[in-house]
Formats: sequence, C-alpha cells, structure tokens
Amino acid sequence: MLLLVPQITEIEKIIGYTFKDKALIETAFTHASFSHENNVESNEKLEFLGDSVLNFVIAELLYLTAMEDEGGMTVSRASIVSREPLAAAVEKMGLLKYLKTGVGANRTKNWSTKFRSNLFEAVLGAIYLDGGMENAKHFVYNHLGRDIAQSDAIDYKSRLQEYKQARFNDLQLEYNTTDNGNGEFVSKVYLGGELIGEGKGKKKKLAERVAAGAALKKLNIF
Repeated sequence: MLLLVPQITEIEKIIGYTFKDKALIETAFTHASFSHENNVESNEKLEFLGDSVLNFVIAELLYLTAMEDEGGMTVSRASIVSREPLAAAVEKMGLLKYLKTGVGANRTKNWSTKFRSNLFEAVLGAIYLDGGMENAKHFVYNHLGRDIAQSDAIDYKSRLQEYKQARFNDLQLEYNTTDNGNGEFVSKVYLGGELIGEGKGKKKKLAERVAAGAALKKLNIF
C-alpha cells in the first residue's frame, strides 16, 4: 500500500467520507510524478472525472437557486469551480502532506494553485465512484460551502421566501442578525417562530444569505 492505514483513516476523517474501496483513495493521492517513477496508476483520470462531477454539482445548484439567465449562471459556475477556491479548500484540509509525489516534485516546497486544485478534483472523483453523486455533493457543499454562499448568483433568501409563500404562506419568515463583536455577523432565520437555519458572515447580508442556505438544506429544498 502507498498509504498507511492510519493515514487513510486520517484522510477519511478530514474529508468526511469513509471509502468502501480503499484502492480509490490510494489512487486519488498518487501524483503523476510518483506514478511514473513507481509504475502505479496516477490520479489524473480521477481529476478528469472530478472536474466533470464538480461542474455538474454547481450547475445543478445554480439551476435550483440562481436568479440568473444561462450566461450569468455560466459565469458564476466558472467562478465557483475555479482553481483558487479548490486549492484553498485543499490547503485548509491539510491534504497535501498525504500526496505521494516523485523525487523531483518533492523538491518543490510551494505547490502551485493548479497542483492543489487537481487534488481536490481527484478526491471528488474518487468519492463519486465509491459513494455516488449524493456523497460527492456533500463533499462539495462541506468544503466549498463558504465560496458557494458568497456567490451573488446564489439567491438563497429569494428561494426560501418562494418556498415559504408556496407552502407556509400563513407563517412569518424572520431573520435575527447581530454583530458578534469579532468582526462577524451571526444570523438566525425563523419560520413561524421555529429556528430553521443559522449563518455567519463578515457582512449582514452575507450572514443572512448563509442562514437561508442552511434553512433550504434543512428543509430538503436542494
């Protein structure tokens, strides 16, 4: 095995998914440079698959929640799935230390944005193959959630209002948003007095948008 069992367990805990086929996680963390030197399969095919899965997940989310036309949704999707947020997610999760690379690649201390974003896509591709689309969606939402919530295309508040008017028009939808004193706003959204979502953001509007998104998820709207 390229990865030790404790390492695989650590990775699964970090990404929030337990693999049935551990070989997939091995492949996901095998860089092409290591593959060429050791005659094993690299993660490049998983990267390719993960890229397609990611584009579908975000496209579906925009279709369900965005208030834009096709052109606007295309621009928004490109922003959300760009290399920077994927690379930042990999950095935050601390996944690079598990990646198996060749001798030459190991000499590079500052991995490029593309290098890190490719790993995100490889892991996503592996999760999709092992656990299907729902688990792939959970990975994307959990680790790109802030970037998704900050996209102006995702109008969670309008979608939540539409849902409320269609299903619970007699109930009141309210947001209670306060400054927590740490440079962040905390918002709680209530439907008929019941707490259905919470969110944080550096701006009041963003906190309320995140709270509405959490409410939609709790209500199984998407």
